[in-house]
Amino acid sequence: MTTPLPQPGAASPEDRMTISRRFIQHAREELERGNRLQASEKTWGAMAQALKAIAQERGWRHRAHDNVVDIGHHIGTEYEHTYIIAATSRANELHRNFYENSDNAEVIERTIDLIEDVLPDLEELRLAAPRPFVISRREDRARLRLLTGDRSLEIGDTSPVGFSLRHTPDAADGGGQSHSLDHE
Repeated sequence: MTTPLPQPGAASPEDRMTISRRFIQHAREELERGNRLQASEKTWGAMAQALKAIAQERGWRHRAHDNVVDIGHHIGTEYEHTYIIAATSRANELHRNFYENSDNAEVIERTIDLIEDVLPDLEELRLAAPRPFVISRREDRARLRLLTGDRSLEIGDTSPVGFSLRHTPDAADGGGQSHSLDHE
C-alpha cells in the first residue's frame, strides 16, 4: 500500500519522513518497471527528505543540495555511524545517475536496499537528543558554518547539542535516552 502524501505546503519533520517512506516505495516500484532513472531519483529523494527532517529538528539550513549531503555527513560523524555517511554518498550518486544514466539495475537495487535499511535509523536519530560535538577538522567547521549560518565557528569549538540551533544544552542528557544502532 502506498503511503499518502501530506497536504501541499506541509513540510514538518513528520511530513518529510512520510514523503521519504513514500519515495522509497516509489523507487522500488520504478525499478521493477525498469525505469532505472526514476528509481535513482526517488531513492535520492527518500534519503534527502529524511535528512531534511533532521535538519528541521535542529534548525539547520536544508534548502540546497549540498546542505543535504552535509547533514548526512554531520549526523554520521556526530553519532559515529559511518554507514550513514556511506548511504548519503551512495544516494547522492544515484541522484547523479538520474542525469548521467551510468548505473545498472543491480547497483540501484543495492542502494535502494541500503537506504531502506537506513531510514528507520534516521527516524530514530531525528527524535534523539543531539550528541556533544567538537569541531576538530576544517571539514567539520565548514559543514557546520553552512548548516548553522554561524561563520564564527572555529576548530576547537564545542556544543553539547551537536550545534543544533533548537536544542538546549540540557537536551544533551537526552532524558536518559541511549541510541546504539548496530550497523558497524
